[in-house]
Amino acid sequence: MNAEQKQRGIADAARARDELYGTLGQLTHQLNYARRIDEAIDEAKIRVGEMKRTRPVAFVAGVACAAAVVGLGVWGVVRAVSKRV
Repeated sequence: MNAEQKQRGIADAARARDELYGTLGQLTHQLNYARRIDEAIDEAKIRVGEMKRTRPVAFVAGVACAAAVVGLGVWGVVRAVSKRV
């Protein structure tokens, strides 16, 4: 093995190592569900804040609809439980 082949082998190994580290970084990010959930929550907070500031009527309507859905869900559960008792 001459010096040129040795240098080429070292460069190939360095390139493969860099690719491996990049792949491991991507996998780490994809498999870190807690961090991804935190990022999604932060993005949702930003979107809700922007909607509240730019479209307050739509924001209030959305909150009212969400409250109605939750209220109907609770009412349905309470009604089902009260029928069993």
